[in-house]
Amino acid sequence: MKFSSSSIYAFAALCLSQISAASSSNLTFGENYAVLNLDLISGAVAYVNTTTSGEKWINNTATWINTVHQQSPPPLSIFTRIYYANTKRPELGADTPYATAAAVLGNATATSAISEIYPAFVPLPNWDVVLEKARYYAGAGNSLEEILRAQKIDTVILSGISGAGVVLSTAYRLFDLDYRVIVISNNTIDLPPYGDALTDVICNELLPTLDIEVITVDEAIAALNRSGPAVY
Repeated sequence: MKFSSSSIYAFAALCLSQISAASSSNLTFGENYAVLNLDLISGAVAYVNTTTSGEKWINNTATWINTVHQQSPPPLSIFTRIYYANTKRPELGADTPYATAAAVLGNATATSAISEIYPAFVPLPNWDVVLEKARYYAGAGNSLEEILRAQKIDTVILSGISGAGVVLSTAYRLFDLDYRVIVISNNTIDLPPYGDALTDVICNELLPTLDIEVITVDEAIAALNRSGPAVY
């Protein structure tokens, strides 16, 4: 009996989907995990919050953060904000490629409205950690890695804006440092003009090649309820 290439591909896809479903049904984060909410600042969210995709992303991410906060005890949650020491942006070299890429956020400082966490994503007072950064990587110039080591974290769950910037660079870096890295696809979004197409490539093609786990927000919430209690 001969099989067409299309039927073989369809069968392979079915097998992979069944394996994925079985894996996600048993997924847990363990006890030593941290939730990373990356660059959820007003200046970045303003580029997507009037779009249908952006609204869905905001709702998914807010639902995730609120569910995390309802755990007893809540796990370690780390938020990052992009801003600079002063309006001269001393962390950035003049006319460098990154300075050009970062121009969309202007010369934000700690008190700038555009660098504040977007109102839909509220850190838990006196519990969550909020870190400053001035580069794509979430741990650039701050104590992220020190905190993860001190708290004996072995698993990190990432949400953020943008996928091609902070999420991708942070996932790669923490993977290099031997953390188990999980990215929530629904909680990852990219800025126009690339948007959903770029996010899809990152989540479905790039990240899985490194054995970085990509899950949905529903799978993340289910895993959260099977995990812990978190050690923090």
